[in-house]
Amino acid sequence: MRLGRVTVWLCVSFYGAIAGVAPFAMAQPAATQATNWGLPQLMHELAQVESASARFTEQKTMHMLNAPLVTSGTLDYVAPDYVRKITVSPEPERFVLAGNRVTIAGGSDHRTHIFNLTDDPQIAGLIEGIRATLAGDLPALDRSYAVQFTGDVTQWQLLLRPKAAGLAHFVRRIRIRGSQDRIEAIDTESGDGDHSEMSIVENVIDAR
Repeated sequence: MRLGRVTVWLCVSFYGAIAGVAPFAMAQPAATQATNWGLPQLMHELAQVESASARFTEQKTMHMLNAPLVTSGTLDYVAPDYVRKITVSPEPERFVLAGNRVTIAGGSDHRTHIFNLTDDPQIAGLIEGIRATLAGDLPALDRSYAVQFTGDVTQWQLLLRPKAAGLAHFVRRIRIRGSQDRIEAIDTESGDGDHSEMSIVENVIDAR
């Protein structure tokens, strides 16, 4: 598996996981929320997260595999640009993004790969989109993705499609579905049709 493709899967998986741990403001009456709550409110709540951690389970369906691959582990985010994904099953693997430096260790080859985002503009574009989402920066997110929000606080969906052809070669779309303050499903489809679905089993948030 190419390093770039590994990085895409890890980054997209982390994107969905941390999007799911943002603390939503639920103080208004439900009727008001359903009427006024939308993409601006979602991005506002994401912007409040200073740090977050989660446990995840992810199922990947890939052309190169005879059966779906199920992985599990932990995720951590510290604003504005630290990301860590640790897979504990079925094989230990660690992905760390600190600033523009990416470290991938373990996995099937049991090796450590370190590279800078400036060396791969397409991967950098994906990660910058993730950072914009985590920061609640909708203008920055709009630069990389066509953003579609549907539904309301009781049942909503966020669909992201890369604008640049180079980025779309890796990721066709990211679909996040949820209700109120909970993520129900995070589906990711790569450019070649591989598919991933992640679920969050618990999380801890330290909001501003």
